[in-house]
Amino acid sequence: MIVDILKAIIELGLPLALLSWLIFMRLFISGELDRQSDRKGIERGVKKIKASFKDEKKRTFAEKSKTDLVFEKWMYFGSGFYGLAALWTLVVIEVSELIGFVFNFPGLDALFGDGLIAFLFNLAMNQLSNLISAFVWFSYWDGSMLIWVLVAYAGYLAGIEAARRNLQVSKEALLERVRRKPSD
Repeated sequence: MIVDILKAIIELGLPLALLSWLIFMRLFISGELDRQSDRKGIERGVKKIKASFKDEKKRTFAEKSKTDLVFEKWMYFGSGFYGLAALWTLVVIEVSELIGFVFNFPGLDALFGDGLIAFLFNLAMNQLSNLISAFVWFSYWDGSMLIWVLVAYAGYLAGIEAARRNLQVSKEALLERVRRKPSD
């Protein structure tokens, strides 16, 4: 069970903490959310942002390209904890499939053996399958579903709290800590 918890922390908890910290840091710095808000206030603020994001869906491509890609995808997945967990799961699925494809390349004959239309159809179905797997992210991860959900939620909340408290580490300070000898 300890191994399952550690695996969940490394594969889902820490990435969600980092992603939620990045997203909420952006929201606090931009003034869209108030750092003094409690959890309920932050939830209400995210709901308002989501509502305004839905209204802005009709923006042009040039306007959309100016927004933060991670933020936009987070909104697409529903925002909040569930949306961030689904977004991270989609990234994990896509990257693992890309690595598997590159290192186990079947060759052009296998890819296009049934024709271009069949290839495009299979590609679209694979993407749809990945998207569905991401939306039911809690069933994607191996092991106890309860452990994965609890660890993911703890990571999400830790990231929000770190952003709310304005916890920042500069690259220089981080490198200094890494370079420092253990005896210091």
